[in-house]
Amino acid sequence: MLRSPRNAWFAVLAFALVAGYFVIGPLLSRIPIGLDASAFPAGEALQRIHARLDPSIENASAGLIWLLLLLLVVAALGFFVVRSAVRARGVATDPERRRFLAGAGAGVGAAVSSLVVAGGTAASRSFFGVGTGTDGWSGVATHINDGDVAFTHPEWKDEWRGSRIQGHRRFGRTEWQISDIVLGTGRIEGERGVEIARAAIERGVNYFDTSPDYSAAGSEAAMGQVLKAGGRDRLFIATKFCTPIGHLPPGTPVQRYKEIIHDSLRRLGTDYVDLVHVHSCDEVERLLDPNMHEAFVQLKREGKARFLGFSSHTPNLVEVANTAIDDGRFDVMMLAYHHGLWAPLGDIIRRARTEQDMGVVAMKTLKGAKHRGLTNFHEHADSYTQAALKWVLSNPDVSCAVISFFELQHVDEYLAASGKSFTAADRTTLDAYESRIAGTYCGPHCGQCLSSCPEELPIHDVLRHRMYFEDYGWEKQALQRYAGLERNASACLSCSAPCRGSCPVGLDIQERMVGAHELLTLG
Repeated sequence: MLRSPRNAWFAVLAFALVAGYFVIGPLLSRIPIGLDASAFPAGEALQRIHARLDPSIENASAGLIWLLLLLLVVAALGFFVVRSAVRARGVATDPERRRFLAGAGAGVGAAVSSLVVAGGTAASRSFFGVGTGTDGWSGVATHINDGDVAFTHPEWKDEWRGSRIQGHRRFGRTEWQISDIVLGTGRIEGERGVEIARAAIERGVNYFDTSPDYSAAGSEAAMGQVLKAGGRDRLFIATKFCTPIGHLPPGTPVQRYKEIIHDSLRRLGTDYVDLVHVHSCDEVERLLDPNMHEAFVQLKREGKARFLGFSSHTPNLVEVANTAIDDGRFDVMMLAYHHGLWAPLGDIIRRARTEQDMGVVAMKTLKGAKHRGLTNFHEHADSYTQAALKWVLSNPDVSCAVISFFELQHVDEYLAASGKSFTAADRTTLDAYESRIAGTYCGPHCGQCLSSCPEELPIHDVLRHRMYFEDYGWEKQALQRYAGLERNASACLSCSAPCRGSCPVGLDIQERMVGAHELLTLG
């Protein structure tokens, strides 16, 4: 049957579609979670091979290697099946050279088509959640993550200097009284990181959150240097069931779970950690892994860990969080929480506190934070960071707000919000922020509108260049980058706008694109 070129084409494209959705799509969904190499078939062997080729590698690459291999298999199958069918059809009529060229050309076309179909299908499942009942990773980008967060105000205000922790809260059933603003150490490493962390702790921060995969264990090593100064008994320390290159998958042996905590203790220079998280958890199987829970029971019995928690900012967040609450074994949850939040998060936090008395750590508290260069926002910029943190802490169900400190200025800037009430002026600041970005902000890593454009315009790139020009003051760079685009928004001037309604946050794409073209082609 496959000796017919047409049937061969249909067969390889059908195979690419099925493989893309059921094999490559799930793999692609797992890669952004940051799993350890052991989460993938022969992953540790692949990781070792990659490390020999590139000793500087710090992240798990086994998933990406498998992704490339599977796409290669799909393309190769398409090439050989279609090439064979074309050559077989021409065996009686074509000279050998012509038959060879025709077969090779058709095979290359089939390989490329198979790649497009498999890759597109996998992306639709992974990034847009097609057929999964979620929004995929695009939902995370839209509702939770924001790659353009401006953590540091351009001016180090004198009135912030010397700020200290002024508020403490009960950390759920752990019964700890922790500082209302706590130290995120994702970007703490080296001597500079040690200096920043020490300053925060000296100012009253008594909780820090670290992980083996923060700076490839550099964060834990730096915090170990901080702990050498003493005061361990006054600090609440959280780390993760994780290796320096990723999170442990379900089914990991009990002993391996324990080993990585012992590794963390060694780097931190302490006999125990207060909290161990199942981090960036996107599947119930990992959350409820019997081996993980048995390992934690043993670690707790041995005095190596005191409490169990989880964090999630992935497509299955709602399912994972509600399962953890129902399960009852988790003492702490760490979720994204900020003004203008994704609606389900408030209800989840309320359930965690009222039903299980869990401690709640709010992360990603600054939302978009484009205040650094937001046009006409200067009258509010001085207080945006503090207003955002105070909004988070105005919810009594939140135990603390964790935020990454990676500049000395942050010690003053962030702690200025500690113990402060959320005021009408703060509300005005946040409302002004929301009104400035309403209908203008294109979320990173989304791309839901791209398939609706018949001109195949890079809509996200055009709008990002407009943001650089308007909000960041990078006029020259924005003009240069826009001029370098292969296709620009001039096509939108006379378009019927089939993109209308495709933006998940309601942008008027055509209006924004036309405005971008006018703005970025000045002069």
